[in-house]
Amino acid sequence: MNERKLSGIEMFAFDVVEEARENEPRKTVRRYGLLKLSCGTAAGYGVCLISEGFAPADLVRWSTCFGRLRGLTPEEASAAVAADRWGARERHAEQYALLRRALADLLVALEARRAGARLLLGLGAAGLLGGMAARASAHGPDAQIVSAASSRDLSGGYAPHPPVRYAPDAVLRAVRGAAATMVAEREEAPTSFVGASSPSGGNPQPDDNDMLRQLYIAAAIERPSSDALMDRADSYCAFF
Repeated sequence: MNERKLSGIEMFAFDVVEEARENEPRKTVRRYGLLKLSCGTAAGYGVCLISEGFAPADLVRWSTCFGRLRGLTPEEASAAVAADRWGARERHAEQYALLRRALADLLVALEARRAGARLLLGLGAAGLLGGMAARASAHGPDAQIVSAASSRDLSGGYAPHPPVRYAPDAVLRAVRGAAATMVAEREEAPTSFVGASSPSGGNPQPDDNDMLRQLYIAAAIERPSSDALMDRADSYCAFF
């Protein structure tokens, strides 16, 4: 189990204003939310439609329940949300759904980092073992028949065989291939993701789907920093 705790709970709001229609006195504001959960250098994202009306919902009040995750690991937070530890699922259905998505994304990101670390560790160990085997073979019976120019160093002894190394290009291709697979899987997710109910209880409108899809894909592919999101957001709150 990962003992690292959540290091950041950040909520960003993006407002889309529509001109007033014939029978409406004021413009309509759709407020979209992006939740970013951080654990060390890894981050998970989730997006949703927060509100739709003449005035946007208060982001701090809407996000207050997220503060309950402080001090928990991602695994503990996911279990607490699934078990409805605080008995608030019915009152905060949209917030709980958003938390589940962001936590699931964070757990995937953490597992990808662990897998990448295991891959690099395995490649390093394989390179070390290959180098040791090469050195051992350089001192075997066959090594005596190599020419002095190629087998002896400046001090007169046998020079060790250079260790076997994996080409950096091969590692990059493997990492990029894994990343492309993850992106492809995430691009399919918004189909069900954006099908969540809107705050008014009905199904999201086509414009909602487009905006949610854009936000989701941007978060999944770009993995934006908090500073980059803050530059574009209309409202922000955080729980650390």
